[in-house]
Parts: sequence; C-alpha cells; structure tokens
Amino acid sequence: MGLGRVAIASISIAITILLALTKSCHSAKILLVVQHYHSHAQVVAAVGDELHARGHAVTMVAAQAVQSLSSKEFKVRYYQTPVRDQDLADCTAQSLKNQDPLLSACNRLFRDDILAFTNGKELLDELKRENFDGLICDVASYACLIVAEYINIKVQVDVSPIGLLDPLTTSPYHIPGPPAYVPQMAVIATNKMNLYQRTQNVIFYGIMITLLRTFMFSNMYRSANITNLGFNSPPSFELRRSTFLIANGDFAVDYPRPITPATKVVGPLLPKPAQTLPDDLQQFASANKNGTIVVSFGSVMIGLKYVTDLEIFFQAFGQLPYNVIWKFSDKITHHIPDNLKVVQWLPQNDLLGHHNVKALVTHCGLNSVLEAAYHGVPMIGIPIAADGMNHAQKIIARNIGVILDIKTMTSNDLSNAIINVVTDKFIAENATKISAFIKNRPNGRTPAQEAGDWVEFALGSEGGNYLRTEEYNLRWYELYLIDVYAVLIIICYLFIKLMKLVWKGIANVCCRRKEKVKKS
Repeated sequence: MGLGRVAIASISIAITILLALTKSCHSAKILLVVQHYHSHAQVVAAVGDELHARGHAVTMVAAQAVQSLSSKEFKVRYYQTPVRDQDLADCTAQSLKNQDPLLSACNRLFRDDILAFTNGKELLDELKRENFDGLICDVASYACLIVAEYINIKVQVDVSPIGLLDPLTTSPYHIPGPPAYVPQMAVIATNKMNLYQRTQNVIFYGIMITLLRTFMFSNMYRSANITNLGFNSPPSFELRRSTFLIANGDFAVDYPRPITPATKVVGPLLPKPAQTLPDDLQQFASANKNGTIVVSFGSVMIGLKYVTDLEIFFQAFGQLPYNVIWKFSDKITHHIPDNLKVVQWLPQNDLLGHHNVKALVTHCGLNSVLEAAYHGVPMIGIPIAADGMNHAQKIIARNIGVILDIKTMTSNDLSNAIINVVTDKFIAENATKISAFIKNRPNGRTPAQEAGDWVEFALGSEGGNYLRTEEYNLRWYELYLIDVYAVLIIICYLFIKLMKLVWKGIANVCCRRKEKVKKS
C-alpha cells in the first residue's frame, strides 16, 4: 500500500509538472493600458486577472490616480501625470454645477494627461524593450493608442467598459447601428422610438461623430507631443489597429442589435456571486425585516450637491420603512436618520447579493446597472451625467426599475419611488428574470473567462484580422453606395432622355401621317 501511494504521488507530481510546462510554453506577455477612471480600470483589470490566472505574464499601465490596482497579483506600472483623483472630482462637480452632462470641464484634464504621457519616453521605451505579444486597451484610452503606435505590438484587443455606446464605441469598429431602433448616445430614448425620437436619432446619427471629432478627438490629437515620439501625425481614435472589441455588457439589459464577427459581448465583467460582508454591514443589512436599500452615485457623488438639495435624500430616506446604506464621500452637514448608515466605501457587488437588499438607488453608471441586474435587484435610477442618461433608458425598457429627474424630484417623489419599486411584483419578477438570463451561460464560461478565451484566440490567430468586415477597406462613398446611386441616377437620366427621344420620334411619325391624311 505504501509503495502504491508513493507511485500515485509521483504520477500526480509528474502530471502537475507537465501541466505547468505546457502552460508556460503557451504563456504570452500581455500589456494592458488604462488611464484615470477607476471604473474603467477595474473592468480591464478583470480581464487581466483572468489572463494572469492562466499563466500569462500580465503588465498593466495606469495613471497615478488609479491606486485601486495596488492589490493586483500582476505587475502594475503607473505613469506620471498632473491629473489627480481630486482634479477629476472637481471637474465633475464644476460640470454638474454648469448643468453640463457631457462633463466638458474635464476636457482640460484629458489634454494635460495625454501631454504628460507623451512628454516622457522613458516608460514607453521600457515597455518597448519588453517585447509584448499582445496589447489590451480600454476603448476610451487615447494613451493606449499612442502605446500601440510607438511599440507596434502585433496583436491588439480593445475592451469597452462602457459597453456598446453609439457612436463612441461602435463607429471605430464599424459596428452597425440602425437608427430606427439603436439610439445614439445623446438621444434619450429606448429602442422603441416614436416618430419624433426616430427623427432626432437620424439627425444625431449623422452629426454625432462629427461633434466627437470636433470637440473630443481633436483635443486629444492636439495635446499629444508627437514630435517627442517621432510620429508624423497623431494616432487616430477612429482608425484603430485592434481587431477584437470585447464589450462589457449583456443583451439581457442592452438592446438587441447586429454586431460584427470581431465584436464579442461577453457579459458583465465585474458582477459575481456575493462574498461575506464586513460584520457592521452584515448586521445593518440584516437588521430590518422589511429590507435594506443600497444608495450609490459613483464618481458623480462629489458634484451631486450642485444639481439638487441633498436634504431631499436625507428626508426621503428617513421616511422609509427600510434600512438604507449610502455611499457618501462628501462632508455631512445634515441630520442622519436612525435607519440610514453612511459609509465612505461599500462592497457594492456583495451588498447587492445580500438576501435582504431590496433595491438600488443609482446614478445609472453601467457597472452599477449590470451588478444590480446580475443580482436581480430593482433600481431607482437618477441619471446625472454622461452615459447614465442612456443606461437609465435600459432600466425602463426592461421594466426593472423607475427613473427620476434629479432637477425636479422631491423627497416624497424619491421615497414613494423606492416603496413602489420594492413592492411592485411586476418589477421584481422582471428583475429576477433578467438576473436568470444573465447567469444563463450556454458555454459554461464566466464573462471574464470568455474574454480571456477571445484574447487567447486573437494571440493564436495573428490578431484574428480575417474576421474584419470589408467595411474597413471601403472608401466612404463606396460604403454608403454613393457611387452606385450616382450610376443609378445617370441610368435613370439616360433612360428618361431616351424615352423622350422615343416619344418625340413617335409624335413626329404620328404628325406626318396626319399631314398625309389631310393632303389626301
């Protein structure tokens, strides 16, 4: 028996070594690049975690402000930038104060960040010497496009933390967006649009990419120090080297739409089964038999006071028969009701997975919407800025919550909305159904695993360029069939001219016959 156990142990060790050698033979060096938004960094890092677990050598480059990556097991490199967390909070607050939902006040910070990134070549040269096999970009990171151009990594895959947002994250990848049922990012509508909304959508469909080029892309191009990097021209946000786009999202929440073979909607990358809560949160979340409400406004919390009176929230929460946990990062000058627990940070995914949590009050950031949908938690959406307006419409379209207008709502509106959402069986059933759809993974893979599969597929297929549609190679007039329409117009014109000549000839013959009849 002893010899048998030794033999079995020896075989197990041999198999383990063989598997390790096999994994190391196929491991790749992969570079991930993000800039300064924590929510984007966490989504891209989730893909990095999966690749690291598979034995790949992962390095992630991020702005100094994204210190939440310090606990990662893979290597993280920070680049020097004057942009800090507080700067982002201040510009967000300033934009909200100016009633600017597009956060235009932050454009200066984006320019400063890109200028700092391109002024120093040391980090770029170090990365170039690493000879990476693959590059993974946050779709919104212009710095990553600069890295791609400077280092010339053969395989590039982009990850969209903000899902499929037309036209910002779809136009560069030539993903179809039929304006009849795919709303543009500035159009407040679901996929079921009336005539007015469809007309508005068609107009924005035509001009939105031009507006982005004028007010967003051009600022990034001008801020890049291309001379220092030896570029003849700045990398284009629209002419991307990547083949694959991995989208953070799920059609259980998003609108069904056509996509290209190189676009992979893998599912929500951050939501996962809930872990045990810290003792204080566990006790508070379980204490009220009626349930607990979670409140989180993400990065726009710092500017919330500029668009509404915060007393509305404190009064509304005090009227509820539920406990309320609010992530509140600002200074508190209001009376805190007994049923309200205010925290600087909360494990949102784990809280939403708690059995006693009945609803989420949210600014409609995509990650918050996906986490609530994953756990089957109904939502009270209060969109404030940027893409939150679009995601709020998806809550309405799927009947998994209600939406309030931050500018007009009262404390009674908020408290009534929360009570109605918690007690509405139709909304609860829809939330449960959507959760089941998201968790129903036909291939048995988690979203992060599926994302890892596609990255490895790209590495093993020279980037998967054969999946690119011919649209990448067409001139604009070929893509929109302008030349075909011109030919058809010419044919119609010639046909009409020919018919006129024929008719004129027939008329002349008829006239000559009449003249002959008269003479005879």
